[in-house]
Amino acid sequence: MRFGPVAEYRASRPRRAAAALFRGAGQANFSPVILETALADALYLNWAIPATGLPPLPPTLRYDTALDDGTPVGFFSLVLFRQVGLHLRGASWLGLSYPQVNARLYVRDSSGVPSVLLIRQLAPAWVVPVARAVARQPLSAAILDFPPGGTAALDGVRRWRIHAGAGFEATARPGAPPSGAPALGDWNATAVFFRERSRAYWLRGSSLRRAETEHPGTSVVPMAVETARTDWLDVFVPFAPAAGGWGALHSAFLVPEVRLAFALGRSPEPAVGAQVAAAG
Repeated sequence: MRFGPVAEYRASRPRRAAAALFRGAGQANFSPVILETALADALYLNWAIPATGLPPLPPTLRYDTALDDGTPVGFFSLVLFRQVGLHLRGASWLGLSYPQVNARLYVRDSSGVPSVLLIRQLAPAWVVPVARAVARQPLSAAILDFPPGGTAALDGVRRWRIHAGAGFEATARPGAPPSGAPALGDWNATAVFFRERSRAYWLRGSSLRRAETEHPGTSVVPMAVETARTDWLDVFVPFAPAAGGWGALHSAFLVPEVRLAFALGRSPEPAVGAQVAAAG
């Protein structure tokens, strides 16, 4: 297929914008760089995982667990969302928008701060090379088919599809959340446990990198979810729920929109001998 000058310009513009943005973020190796964005229609799918089945963590992190009938349990989530207008602070004209998925474990760091450890991140192929090379985040290429957004779309059933070497598919609608164990308090406390975490960590080689996030509170919508396909989790996630498989969610909710700012460029912490899943 041949493209005319206008089509070629439209196709290359996101790539040029991505390269410019991540060149700026590359300064994070030397000083903090602030990125601003909005996350739209962020669907949180949360599972309880027996602590004994979770992989070892880098030395500065520990799992944030709860007790289920006296047994420690950790937590794992897929978060499926749209990154909207990602830009360097002060350069809102340079905004990138694209779908993204991250797979995360819930931890506390050496200061006791509630945090997440990102073990995989998926994005369209055109985002991946610059993000890996400059922002040094563990992104892998994927085909992400997400439903239209907006509050009007909350009235019915919507479908999310992922394909990245294997597939994942879920449908969700507003409704009563799963009543998974262990309990983390009432519904609001459960949402706070998964959402309000100001630090994200990820492994880059043998180093543990960190982003600080200004994370405002916002309303969430409880969701009733059915997982139609889970082979991506079977292939790429090195643990599984104890009972019920990936169809047995602990909880699920949707955040219609939230604006975030986060800083890249804090000094990386050492992580020797860590054994967690790396991005492919």
